[in-house]
Amino acid sequence: MNKKIVQFLSIGLLTLGISLSAYPVTSHAWTAVNKDTWTSGKADAAIYYTDTNKNAYIWNSRFTKKLHNLKNYQYTTWYITRSFVRKNSVYYAISNYGGKVKGYVWHGYVTPAVVKNINSFNRDSDYLNYLNTDKSQKLSRALLRLIPNANISLNLSKQAAMNKITNYQSVIDLGKVSGTVTEGLITHKTIVHDFLMGPASTNAQKAKTVGKMLAAKGYTSRKLASLMNQGYQVGIYVNDGAATSVGKSGYPSTISFKSSIQNNMAFVIAKQK
Repeated sequence: MNKKIVQFLSIGLLTLGISLSAYPVTSHAWTAVNKDTWTSGKADAAIYYTDTNKNAYIWNSRFTKKLHNLKNYQYTTWYITRSFVRKNSVYYAISNYGGKVKGYVWHGYVTPAVVKNINSFNRDSDYLNYLNTDKSQKLSRALLRLIPNANISLNLSKQAAMNKITNYQSVIDLGKVSGTVTEGLITHKTIVHDFLMGPASTNAQKAKTVGKMLAAKGYTSRKLASLMNQGYQVGIYVNDGAATSVGKSGYPSTISFKSSIQNNMAFVIAKQK
């Protein structure tokens, strides 16, 4: 094989390896000594959000330099890989997606991402408010922007989340729409559901890619808006790597990821019978 080609492939594979290692995939397997001291790999990073509007600094490893101010990252998803005690206070090793912003922060400045069980909602309005305001639903909001005038149904969302849609017709499972996506140096075929649950990028970038996948199959924003005008409703449930419950201390050793929900992501439209 040509030497230049070999060098190119080697560099490409190395770049791919570095790229993929920066993508946190939340399987959440921690090694905990106690609630204050635990570690995990990048692939097991716990998801947290900023929990302060005041000056709250991310430090370097020696705590001699302030690297970033959390008040400037109100909508950032943080990945926590380590908890330790320093001078009688608990600190986290923290980084954003891709690791461009990283360091060490006092644990009280961030809070674990917790998604609510969809079966805890009883009214469309309550569920809609949750989708529109809760930090764990940033991906849901990005996806719903693909559907102008989306008519969200709690009932359809519950049935889709349980993978058992019974009293609807003309069901279109947008999560099963297939397409071709490029991630890093790899272009591959996938479906919307698998792409969203995989090591993709930011919520806005995820939604943009999904929009292209849907449009390629004829589900443009105009088409989806037309379906809404024809009486279609939207069923959506997204657990974007968040916990389902958390203990009093709020540390990962107390976080639960058990759920009665069968699907970790549901995105469908349908008409009620």
